[in-house]
Amino acid sequence: MPDRINIGIIGCGAIAAKHGEALSNIPEARLAAACDTSSERVQRFVSQYGCTACEDYRRILDDPGIEVVIITTPSGLHARMGLDALDAGKHTLVEKPLSLNTSGAASLAEHARSRGRCLGTVHPNRTYPTSLMIHQALEDNILGKLSHGVATLRWNRTQAYYEEAPWRKLHAMDGGILFNQAWHALDLLLWFMGPVSGTQRMGATRLHQIETDDIALVNMKFKSGALGLVEATTNVYPKNLEQTISIFGEKGTIILGGNRIDALKLWRVDGDDEKEVLSKWGEETAPRHSGNWAHEQVLREFLEQISSGTIISPSVEGALEAIRVCEGGCR
Repeated sequence: MPDRINIGIIGCGAIAAKHGEALSNIPEARLAAACDTSSERVQRFVSQYGCTACEDYRRILDDPGIEVVIITTPSGLHARMGLDALDAGKHTLVEKPLSLNTSGAASLAEHARSRGRCLGTVHPNRTYPTSLMIHQALEDNILGKLSHGVATLRWNRTQAYYEEAPWRKLHAMDGGILFNQAWHALDLLLWFMGPVSGTQRMGATRLHQIETDDIALVNMKFKSGALGLVEATTNVYPKNLEQTISIFGEKGTIILGGNRIDALKLWRVDGDDEKEVLSKWGEETAPRHSGNWAHEQVLREFLEQISSGTIISPSVEGALEAIRVCEGGCR
């Protein structure tokens, strides 16, 4: 990989700003171009981050000087644009979710392998120190035999939230609450607990004028024999309540999140001093991260994977598992 790699961003909506800010902190990366079908959005983006603007994403794909493409368009476009980017010979990082269906995600992985280009997706919550602590604790089996894990997302989203970006109301573009708002909580639960052998899913649209669901419940069984539960909703009044990941084992209970997904709410582990752990990593004491910090870690890891010749980022395997759960396809 050259000393400085040229990157193009396709899609200049809200999430693109996190990538723009993150890239400005990575000396070995250069944001070369940005694209959006809205001239107003793309001009606003490039005026802030200083790159070339275009309204046709194929101009980025046709530019031989751009080696990496980041796709930050509405979710329903991710798979098709990712395939186009890989076909154009670009290393491709796709915002969450990787795809709205397993066939799209599998095609992306297949294209990456056949083209010899790195494919990654954005799972920023894995990069926080507290998430890494929990993952390592489970790898080291310090909780002993696991009983179950629960991902809870109780958020508020008004009708205005859906109206300001109408694609969020459409099943074909948004995919629903599990693919959109609850994706990162689901990803952490699966990353902590391991692969799933079976699921039961229910969803409903209760309080919003949208095609997609605003509440979903998923029961699952992990291949380890442990059970899992996801409760996700945007129907909490009048504001966000919590996002938590709870892990229960024979030798301990760990809860991540609450008001902050980068902090611990509880660490009751056999042999550990909970007060000491929470004095460093609790909601009031854990180091606070900027809004784009985790995206910066994802981007740095992706550039390292390109440099090392990695084709399929570990996050892609996690995305495939999460998509199967969202579809109720684990049997």
